Amino acid sequence: MMYEWDWLILLGVIVLCIFIYAGRKKKKRKEAIKILDERYAKGEITEEEYKKSKKLIYNGKH
Repeated sequence: MMYEWDWLILLGVIVLCIFIYAGRKKKKRKEAIKILDERYAKGEITEEEYKKSKKLIYNGKH
């Protein structure tokens, strides 16, 4: 009977870790987009560079 609770607790910890990881990834993406927006607004990058970089950030590819 006790082993059933152990599995539920372990499953809960795993699910919690997944949600924490996903949240951090989303936060990093938001920060990257904010920086990209600022650079574009300042004229530091062209529209083409902006669109390419934004696409890379959302797709997660290099």
